[in-house]
Amino acid sequence: MRRPRKPSPKRNDLANLTEHAYRELEEMIATLALAPGTVVSEAALSKQLGIGRTPVREAMQRLARERLLQILPRRGCIVADSRPDEELNVIEARRPIEILVVRTAAIRANTEERQAFERIANAMASSLASEDFNGFARLDAEFNDLCLAACRNPIAASMMQLITTLNRRYWFMHHGRTLPGEGVEHHVEIARAIARGDAEAAAGAAGRLLDYIESWPRKMLAPVRFSQ
Repeated sequence: MRRPRKPSPKRNDLANLTEHAYRELEEMIATLALAPGTVVSEAALSKQLGIGRTPVREAMQRLARERLLQILPRRGCIVADSRPDEELNVIEARRPIEILVVRTAAIRANTEERQAFERIANAMASSLASEDFNGFARLDAEFNDLCLAACRNPIAASMMQLITTLNRRYWFMHHGRTLPGEGVEHHVEIARAIARGDAEAAAGAAGRLLDYIESWPRKMLAPVRFSQ
């Protein structure tokens, strides 16, 4: 039986550059550096990122499949809009997956990961006390990655990655760079529950976090009542 051929170094380099371009563009879209409605081009983004056009093109195609970019025939590409009704659809899909992720993370995390969850929980609480948005944002990204690793379910992890990006963008649109105390506190609850291996507490805290996040688009969609 023939041995499978190893990928060529050039192919590996292209894959790495494509992943780098994707992560850079995803971050720009999620944090509103590229706001909804912004017209983008392969050439301009390639120059801005200092990455060749081929990996940028492939990254843009991936972002289009993930509904973050919208390709308009003969008109170029724009950053997709984010509407309250669409956000409710995202949260509806996110809820069962996220609860599965945190529940299984609480069950399957190893000792080192549980210590990391406890450290993150303490650091998040400190970020809230000092109103350190950038610090919390870094911890939140670390927390999300740790949850996806600790749950030991690569299918759920890949689904959560897309949903998390869509929710991050809505968070920035709704709160800007301020720290909403209730949201941070729920993150701390989840992290501490996973650290001590309490699957039910982790799932309950995740449900409360999602209820809180869901309240934002629901308020925006609520009919305006005029006083008479």
